[in-house]
Amino acid sequence: MSFTKILVCMVLLTSPLVLASSSLNLSQNLNAIHSLPLSPEQVQQPYPHVTVKTLRSADQLITEFDKNNYQLGRVEDSNKLPAYFIENLPSDLNALPVSQKTSGFIRLLMPTIKAVNDRILLIRDELSRLSAKPASQWSEAEKLWVQTLSDSYAIKSGDIAELLLHIDIIPAGMVLAQGIDESGWGTSHFAIAANNLYGEHLPHDGGKYLTTPDGHVKVAAFSDLYQSTASYMHNLNTTRAYKELRLLRQQLRAQKNLTGYELVQSLLHYSTRGQAYVDNLRALIKRHHLDDFDQSKLSANDTIRYRFTDDGNG
Repeated sequence: MSFTKILVCMVLLTSPLVLASSSLNLSQNLNAIHSLPLSPEQVQQPYPHVTVKTLRSADQLITEFDKNNYQLGRVEDSNKLPAYFIENLPSDLNALPVSQKTSGFIRLLMPTIKAVNDRILLIRDELSRLSAKPASQWSEAEKLWVQTLSDSYAIKSGDIAELLLHIDIIPAGMVLAQGIDESGWGTSHFAIAANNLYGEHLPHDGGKYLTTPDGHVKVAAFSDLYQSTASYMHNLNTTRAYKELRLLRQQLRAQKNLTGYELVQSLLHYSTRGQAYVDNLRALIKRHHLDDFDQSKLSANDTIRYRFTDDGNG
């Protein structure tokens, strides 16, 4: 039974003399629960509540970027990233000139990557705050929150140091490189039809999926690019196969050298291509300067949501 349901039952079973007090405590506990950040893959509505602009082609997206002066060089110089969230992919990125396709894909995905990583950093900050006081002083909501995170990241101990090892960002350069490689710059069938940019198979606990033409492989399907990116990061942060990644990330963070170029060396098991896969990711990061945007901050001054309509994707 969930913590919320337990609290509700406690209120219902309490005598009328203390019902008002219990209701107040329930409200306080529920508010406390809601004030603690959810893990990105658990967020159901990740986008800001603003009007969605619908588009029908990749060319229209590039026109929007140009109209709003959203250029990679400007982001690199200012470290300010506009909060332009693209929910899904157009079907015609390949119709663009190569330079527009490459810069367009990076621009359309980068705010989403930053939003997922920012939420992970919020969780890390909250865990660090809790670590500064004994667990006996945690509120019931805080205890539940830590337990929920432990369950989500398959950590039995509930130890905050262990949680911090698992709950950490994936550098933008690495995310972009893997998205580029796995989705063919956002042009693969599964990227367009299922928002699956990172080659994730259907997890053991099920979910939405598409199948390969022969029906032998089930590929995870996502509602939007945020969910796809959050699931990919959660996979790296949870699965045993990426234990070396998490240990290397901890070491790189301590050295203040946490970059995509350095971290991808731990991805030998992500692809059957092994070292060739790692070498290709590093080449992408270097050639397209994908590590240059790690210090960029999302700017909430001008938030836009874009969605490609079905006839634009079909």
